[in-house]
Order: sequence, then C-alpha cells, then structure tokens
Amino acid sequence: MIGQRALLALALTAGALAGVLYYVGAQRTGIVVAARDLDATHALQSDDLSFAALPPDAIPAGALTDPSRAVGRVPRAPLWKGQILLGDALGDEAASFRTGIAVPPGMRAVALPVSAAQSVGGALVPGALVDVLAVPIGGRAPAGRVTEIVAPAALVLDVRTETGAPYGALVPKGGIAAVTERIGSVVIAIERADEVRFADRIATSTFILTLAGSR
Repeated sequence: MIGQRALLALALTAGALAGVLYYVGAQRTGIVVAARDLDATHALQSDDLSFAALPPDAIPAGALTDPSRAVGRVPRAPLWKGQILLGDALGDEAASFRTGIAVPPGMRAVALPVSAAQSVGGALVPGALVDVLAVPIGGRAPAGRVTEIVAPAALVLDVRTETGAPYGALVPKGGIAAVTERIGSVVIAIERADEVRFADRIATSTFILTLAGSR
C-alpha cells in the first residue's frame, strides 16, 4: 500500500513539475519589430512597427517593448522586416544616406560619376573601401597630366543610380521596384582640403574605382 502511495505522489509531483515547466516555456514577451524593410533616412511611424512574441531568454538586451519609444526616431542602419528594434540602434536625426553611414568628422562627401564597369562591375556597396583613379580626358585635362590615384582607400558612403536615387534601395511604401536602374555615381568621403582638386578632376577625368582591402 505504501508503495502505491509513493508512486502516486511521485506521479503527481512529476505532473506538477511538467506543468510548471510547460508554463515557464510557454511564457512570451511582446517586443517591437520592423513591420517592413526600412531605410535609415526617415523617422519611424506607427505603421512601420509590429509586434513579435518571444521567450524572455531569447530577447536581446535593449529590445523595445513599447512602440511609442520608437515612433519619431530614426534607425541608425537599415532594418529588415521582422528585425527586433533596439533602443541604442535608434537616433534622433536622419542619416545623410539610407545606409546610416555618416560622413566622418572633418571630411566631405562627393559623388563621382561612374558606370558599373568603372566601379568593380557594380559590386560596390556602402562601407567598402576603394582606390579612386582619375584618368585624364583628352581635350579637357591639361596636357601632360597622367592617370593618378586621387583617393586611396576612400570610404564608400553610398551608391546612386543615373537618376540620383539610391542604387538597390528598399522599395518605398506602395512603390514598385525599378529593375532597369543602373549605377550613375558612387559617393565617397574625401578630405576637406581635396574638395577643389576633386571638382577639377570631375570636370576633366574619367574615374576608375578599385576595391581596396580593410584598413
């Protein structure tokens, strides 16, 4: 009889423990996520946000649970649909470029007219480092000028299409992707002292960009 009671108690204890474990495992916390792919140039609106429910131990530190803390703020980098919003990843001012990459302090941004063939076959992406070669155009450049590297390991801030729109940008709300857009320019960071020299080279040269390794 005692054995049967012990077995019954053990079964009840196991059942209770299983119930507790199930309850703990079933707990979910609502967190704020991106409702669609978003760039880093516009403040977030309520319809840009959605919710996801995750176990507490799967939620990263800094994840937002209140959408009001995200509305009106700007992502520091592009967000993909379903990506968790972190408080530290939001800023108060829009970035200069959709990528969220800022012009380094003391430097300037300049757009160099190039085609895909002149920019590593169109494989360049923001954040890459490139060597910029200026090839003089006959009849425009001064006699005797030769091909030169005008910017070694320059930071690519953005890549633009022939119409000036961001190349490969996320499709805006209700928009239709333009599949025929081609690269028209690459925006790089240059030293302030090089502004005049680049203005001259843009008017007198063709640019070739070569991909550089990391610094």
